[in-house]
Amino acid sequence: MRAAIRHLTAIGPGDQVFTVNVERDFRYDPYRDFLVCAHCGWSPSLLTTRRIDAMAWEHLASAHGADRGMADRENESVSRARWVVLPLCAVLIIALLVFAGS
Repeated sequence: MRAAIRHLTAIGPGDQVFTVNVERDFRYDPYRDFLVCAHCGWSPSLLTTRRIDAMAWEHLASAHGADRGMADRENESVSRARWVVLPLCAVLIIALLVFAGS
C-alpha cells in the first residue's frame, strides 16, 4: 500500500544514478513515510521524520559512493494530484459557503 512520493537521486562512480524513494503508506493516520533504496533494498526503521533526507543522502554517499549531482524531486502523480484536488476543494468550499448563506 506504499506509494513513492519523492525520489532522492545522486550520481555515483561511472556516472551511474542511484535513487532512494520516500514512500508513504496512506493507511495510517498520520501518514507514515519510509525510505527504500531502489538499488540495494535498504530500508531503515524510521524513528524521526526530521532526518529522512539526511539518512537518504548519507546512504547514497556511503553505500553507493554517490555524492555528486544530488537532486530531490516530487513524484509526478503526487504533484499532479495537488493541482487537481486543490482547485476542487476551493470550489467545494465556495459552493458550501454560498449554499449556507442562502
